[in-house]
Amino acid sequence: MLLVLDRQSVQPGGAVNAHGEGCTPGSDVTLSAAGEQIGTGTANDAGVFDIPLASGALGVGSHRVEALCGPVLLAALDVVLVTQLGSATATLTMLVFFLIIGLVIYRRRLLPLVSTHV
Repeated sequence: MLLVLDRQSVQPGGAVNAHGEGCTPGSDVTLSAAGEQIGTGTANDAGVFDIPLASGALGVGSHRVEALCGPVLLAALDVVLVTQLGSATATLTMLVFFLIIGLVIYRRRLLPLVSTHV
């Protein structure tokens, strides 16, 4: 008895396929996680199935995926939120960095000299 997901982590709504072995031959297969049904299908005559999951129903976090097909098969799935910097943000960050470096290097020219003579 085996339940394998083609990936262990996915972004919300990302594509995941479940492969299972050891089901009752010809049985209906219901896949669920976090109390939500995320896939259905039928096991073949050898008790094997391949079913895509609807991961969009799951929130960010770790989930236990269950396949009910006679026996109960289990697998883990992490739904992760990935962020990335856009090119505009990266450009602005570099511009600010070089502006600060320039101010540090030329601060003596920008600030008036303070006289220490009395």
